[in-house]
Amino acid sequence: MKLRIISVCFCFLSTINILGQDSIPASKTEKEYSFIIVDSPARLYTMRQFNENYLSTYRIGISALNTVVPKKTSAIIQAGLTGFLLMPLTHEEGHRSILTNEKIGSVSQPYFNKDLAAYVKGVRDQELIQLRDTKLPVYIRLHTAGLESDYALLLRSASLLNWKRETKDVLWTEYFIRKVSMVSYYAMGLFKVNAGIEEEKNELNRDIVGHDIYGAIRHLHRPDMEFYRYTNYEDLTSVEKKFVKRVGFRSLLNLLDPLLMGKTGFNFKGNNVNLNLGYGMVPFGDYIDQHFWISNNSFDTHFYLRQFENRNTWFPAFGAEAANISLLKNLQSDISLHGWIQPEDMAFNTSSGKAGGAVDVVIKYRFFKQNGQKINGLSANLGIVAKTKGFLLEEVNLDNHVGIRLGMSIWLQ
Repeated sequence: MKLRIISVCFCFLSTINILGQDSIPASKTEKEYSFIIVDSPARLYTMRQFNENYLSTYRIGISALNTVVPKKTSAIIQAGLTGFLLMPLTHEEGHRSILTNEKIGSVSQPYFNKDLAAYVKGVRDQELIQLRDTKLPVYIRLHTAGLESDYALLLRSASLLNWKRETKDVLWTEYFIRKVSMVSYYAMGLFKVNAGIEEEKNELNRDIVGHDIYGAIRHLHRPDMEFYRYTNYEDLTSVEKKFVKRVGFRSLLNLLDPLLMGKTGFNFKGNNVNLNLGYGMVPFGDYIDQHFWISNNSFDTHFYLRQFENRNTWFPAFGAEAANISLLKNLQSDISLHGWIQPEDMAFNTSSGKAGGAVDVVIKYRFFKQNGQKINGLSANLGIVAKTKGFLLEEVNLDNHVGIRLGMSIWLQ
């Protein structure tokens, strides 16, 4: 996460200017805070595990903060916490989670150093070279995983806001800063900005990838070139610089989002409906998203269409999510379905695609329920994800995989 402190400062000032907007109350008075205790693989922490636990903890903390300080003061505190402490933490944990899944030890240093950069370090060059030479898609994802984590957290927050399961005075500031900062990082190449950091003499003190975008693009195009970590704009070829522009301009699609203006939905025939566009990078290129949320008193759903592209070929994908489906008394479920065609072997240069997909189910059994109390209920959660080979947001395993996770939810009034 390099030089994002500049965009953080911009977001901080922009947030203060919008603090006077009223929060939008949730129509659902009961709030769920879910936590994953054990994920698959059972190594602390997977990207999904860290993101879910972070967001629930953040929401509880900010909800408590809002009860003791004025609204504007709370929003200023939120902006400072998100921009300078929490966002670097979740971003670097995204990078670290990929290494942990590959059984490579590392150290997360998620707070800005003298070069205004946050690091994951403690990895030898030879380990990274071996990863590049044997598992190139994983190595590319090592670069983009921090931004993937940012994007996944934005989608989690968007669902909570658009489904009226969280109020704007709790999540909007975090959402605004994270999204604008993410776009700023993707768009750095449009201004030919360099990180301006020299590789440290001790390889264990170096960041694992340097500039996330430049490094990913260089290795997509030239995976066999001489190894070094910190890629500057001048190190890229003309073809790679063209790809940098593609990434930068497409990332602006993330700004086409009513939530950035505080709009959590539109009424359509008794349903609350919202939508946005999205963009991100993947181990074989990038993708463009179209997201749709529908909510009423009976159900909450989220649909998306996605178009992957490697070097020159487009591949379609789609997904659907339904939350808090009532199965039996005290038994609820969240279900997500994903389908895709992705490049064969997740290759950058191929035009051949391969179909795949995933299903993710969470079963929640509420063993404690007491209406009218501060703690409205507790649940034990069992999650199962089954996927074919391919990229799935937040799932650290790119191969065929079946995983089980255990967790719990706290339901507060």
